[in-house]
Amino acid sequence: MYSAGRDGGAKADGPTAPTPRRTFVLPEAYAVKIRRLFQPLLPRYQGPAIGKAIYGACSALPDYKEFWIDECGLPDTFQTWFSTMSFYVWMAMVRVRADPAAKHYNQGLVDAFFQDAEQRIRASGIKSGRIVNDTLKDLVSSFKGTVMSLDEGLARSDAALAAAVWRNLLPVDDAVLQTAAVVKYARVQLCLLDSRDMEQVKTGRFVFGPIAAVGDKA
Repeated sequence: MYSAGRDGGAKADGPTAPTPRRTFVLPEAYAVKIRRLFQPLLPRYQGPAIGKAIYGACSALPDYKEFWIDECGLPDTFQTWFSTMSFYVWMAMVRVRADPAAKHYNQGLVDAFFQDAEQRIRASGIKSGRIVNDTLKDLVSSFKGTVMSLDEGLARSDAALAAAVWRNLLPVDDAVLQTAAVVKYARVQLCLLDSRDMEQVKTGRFVFGPIAAVGDKA
């Protein structure tokens, strides 16, 4: 396109300078008030993501086959996976309880656990929604009982914790040494978790070590 110049001649239109954008900067005093207003809501919205990150660390299940299946003699079934997974989730929950927003983070952790459980149930070939839902309800009840039992044992004594482990994780008659190993393992891992910064825990940057083989002095 052409436009007339001051002398009446035609000249080509050149690029025009962009109109500068006006930016609005919120005064710091108002920004602080807004942050304070929304701060209590953040844990609720962060809960699912944080819970998923924590569950990712729990789901590694160190030496699952070597200890829980081969050493303890448990069958390699969904129920064994679920009860064992409940144990690791419980340990993570114990650590997260120290955070003021533990309710939201632990709920996200449990939700991630049961989402995984549901996927495994469906992958096993169960298509009926009613059967899946009924199974999940039973698992929720079982999980709550396991958590309460382990919590009580942890608070009382090694003997009480051993009884909880035997009832919920190792329901076999000749697993005395294995039960003792799990009790020791739980206390050691909880101490290690307690030494970690909460931000590391919330972002899943932690690992559960392997359970020492029965008879080891580790």
